[in-house]
Amino acid sequence: MCGISGITTNNESLVRKMILNTSHRGPDNSGIYSDTSVTLGHCRLSIIDLSSKANQPMSNNNDSLIISYNGEIYNFLKIRADLQNKGVNFNTDSDTEVILKLYEREGLNSFKKLRGIFAFSIWDKKEDKLIISRDPLGVKPLYYFFHENNLIFSSELKAIYSVVPNLEIDEVSLNVYFNLGYITGPNTIWKGVKKLLPGHTLIFSKGNIKINKYYSNNLETEYIEKNLIRDQISEKIHNVVKDQLVGDVPVGLFLSGGIDSSLLLAIMSKYSESPVNTFSSFFDLDSDYDNKKFNSDFYIARETAKHFGSIHHEVKITELDLIENIEKVVWHMDEPASNSTLITNYILAKKASEHVKVIMSGEGGDEVFGGYHRYHSYRIIDYWQKIPKIFRDNKLIFKLFDILNQSRKINRLNYDNLLNLYLSFANNQEYIPSEFLTPELYSETSYLNFMQEFITPFLNKKSTFDSLINAEMNSWMLDDYINRADKMSMAHGVENRVPYLDLDIIDLSSKIRPDFKYSLLNRKRGKRLLVDSMKEYIPSNVLNHPKKGWVSPISKWIRKGLRDLVNETLHENYNPDLKNILNFKKINAMVDDHMSQKRYGAETIWMLLKFQLWYKTFKK
Repeated sequence: MCGISGITTNNESLVRKMILNTSHRGPDNSGIYSDTSVTLGHCRLSIIDLSSKANQPMSNNNDSLIISYNGEIYNFLKIRADLQNKGVNFNTDSDTEVILKLYEREGLNSFKKLRGIFAFSIWDKKEDKLIISRDPLGVKPLYYFFHENNLIFSSELKAIYSVVPNLEIDEVSLNVYFNLGYITGPNTIWKGVKKLLPGHTLIFSKGNIKINKYYSNNLETEYIEKNLIRDQISEKIHNVVKDQLVGDVPVGLFLSGGIDSSLLLAIMSKYSESPVNTFSSFFDLDSDYDNKKFNSDFYIARETAKHFGSIHHEVKITELDLIENIEKVVWHMDEPASNSTLITNYILAKKASEHVKVIMSGEGGDEVFGGYHRYHSYRIIDYWQKIPKIFRDNKLIFKLFDILNQSRKINRLNYDNLLNLYLSFANNQEYIPSEFLTPELYSETSYLNFMQEFITPFLNKKSTFDSLINAEMNSWMLDDYINRADKMSMAHGVENRVPYLDLDIIDLSSKIRPDFKYSLLNRKRGKRLLVDSMKEYIPSNVLNHPKKGWVSPISKWIRKGLRDLVNETLHENYNPDLKNILNFKKINAMVDDHMSQKRYGAETIWMLLKFQLWYKTFKK
């Protein structure tokens, strides 16, 4: 992995400043290319072809093409061999040169052949155009700012902000953040600065930009029978993991204790020449009850590591760790991001960086094979919708749900449109933003209009189940989960690979019927077909352990060791110029209610705290 930056003008000092702000992504080397039309920058994390010949920016033989690239192409050896058979010669053993030579021969259509995680720029002198492109699932970030007929781009927002410091906050994005806890879609926290969406290419030429989509899921995929797809699951996962072990450095694993990472360890151990380095974290808690609640997966991970003979590293997370690292995490995330496990990710990646440059993790496994508990609700909703409407609209059923204080559940069962159903799961479940934002900022209309435009196109699958998961993968998974995995690992110069988000596995997932993913009869265990196909590789202690998910004790810690941090940061004088958008009287009441356990509000408090810290870090 690396960091890339650039601008469509001759300005080495500006791009050098951008590289400096992303140097953590590539501590091994840095380079600049500049001519009268563009300046490209690169900071390198050496993984494939460790020699200086593979440094970037890299040019082709006649210097007509220049590339600055971040990522890994897992099928680069196959592409290289195909090109060599056609007479193409190579000067390095790197995947960077493969992308360059492939583009030189086949142009923009060549990007469809790449299997991996990437974001890159190519300056085509002959065609007088700059191309930037992002991988199909968006594992690697890529931001751009088009202003006064010039394009600025980078792997991280902070690099753009460092050279365009007077950017304004985008109020629609801020409303999105206070509803979801993260910013999703093509916009960012900064007005005018955009994310290049997954599977897209941007072409800059003669002061204009054009954006093309080169990858999309096949909407017409047909489900395959269980017996036919079972063997394919095992074959695909084995091949993908084997491919993603590529590199000239060892590959480690974040081991959570769940099915996904445990299965990865089983296959990695099969193909690795030496024991795998595994990394797990646990919370420092003072009661047996809390230890069992928050650390049960950690103890499973310890047993799993022992089972496969990995070199296991354990990291303890304390309240003090959160206080000491939270500002660093805010800086590395670039935008407000409220997830309470971010600091744990950051500390765990720091430990991993002492032993490996590359890490695998189980991100995406729940989405592609149907693992989250809420997916059981999706299945029930799907089934309910098949019942004749005359029975679904029975007033006695509504009355019963109301008596049981479950009116939201009946509303979900009888949803009026898929977007509202999606938002009922995605939105903050504790407080609505109007309870803590002032009328000057809060706009439910702008939020709903944005989500209507961005999310609705993903609600296009055959079933409610598949549609909701597809929307999740293009919003929450992309802009919270995957973004977090990249930023927290790259903060320490560690490349995070995500095998379950390989295109072959995504394609296979689209052919699995919802009932083969999550059974209606077992609400505590999803991934039905994955487990059925791969159970011989999964230790019994993992199979017999109910899924809990990775959660932090942030609620309890807010009432204890983080109390002073919360009270200081959420005081109206912490950022005095935010009094016009944040209702501190209501926020203080919210904090008091949580501290006294009158009303739970940990996620909202943490979301507001992270925004306050972000604002002081970047806007001040």
